[in-house]
Amino acid sequence: MSLLRLPLRLWALLCLVATFLWDLVASSLSVARIVLSPYAQPLPAIVVVPVEARTRWGVALFAYCVSLTPGSTCLHVSDDLRRFYVHVLDARRDEEVIAQFKRLYERWILMMEGGR
Repeated sequence: MSLLRLPLRLWALLCLVATFLWDLVASSLSVARIVLSPYAQPLPAIVVVPVEARTRWGVALFAYCVSLTPGSTCLHVSDDLRRFYVHVLDARRDEEVIAQFKRLYERWILMMEGGR
């Protein structure tokens, strides 16, 4: 690991932790709204999320972050580590769910891996 990239990786780690905590609260409120509302009609779905992370720990961390937030859980990671299957409590459009997971988590994980 290059010492020059260490500050960038630490920054990415801090951003990932902050993003996860924010999403944890937001997702908890969203799930509570669905559960407590008598008129809520969620659209559960299983979404295939393509993975750009290249290390085993990067893929695992991405899957853990998705699973630990309320309303979603990683069901399976493919053998080639290029995609995982996520059950989502409310998915209006698969593309939006995928984009949100990538924006919230994967971009920081890629920076921690030494990429982008």
